[in-house]
Amino acid sequence: MFTKKILINLLTVFLVFLLFSPAKAEWRTIQIFKKVDVPFNMIHEDLIMQKGQFDFEILSERSLNIFQLKIYKKGKSLCAVTGKVLREGLPGARGEEMEEVPDEPTLQMKRIPVKKAVYIIFETGQLTEMFPGFVIRFELGYE
Repeated sequence: MFTKKILINLLTVFLVFLLFSPAKAEWRTIQIFKKVDVPFNMIHEDLIMQKGQFDFEILSERSLNIFQLKIYKKGKSLCAVTGKVLREGLPGARGEEMEEVPDEPTLQMKRIPVKKAVYIIFETGQLTEMFPGFVIRFELGYE
């Protein structure tokens, strides 16, 4: 009886690990920005993040081309926001006019007062190994 319970518990743990670990293994960190000063309160769903310093981690799911911004404060994960790809790859490769593309990854914040939104725009840069020339926009509310 005792060994049957242990066997069932081990099998349950194995099945949970088998189901969830492949999905988690697909996410890869592209860039981390530490101690980013945010001079306003950010809003994501029901969460209000008081102004201050945050760490931003940009993640990608390679096979689906999905990007996420994870926001941390003092090492604690606060939320994850899915991004919208604005540009895939380096401009000029498909005959477009070449834009100014930085060498290293950059992060910019733009407030859109009409929408009460803040756009966090991440550019991978030219010299990065993963996703060179990509521009991804993440949208949050602000107050």
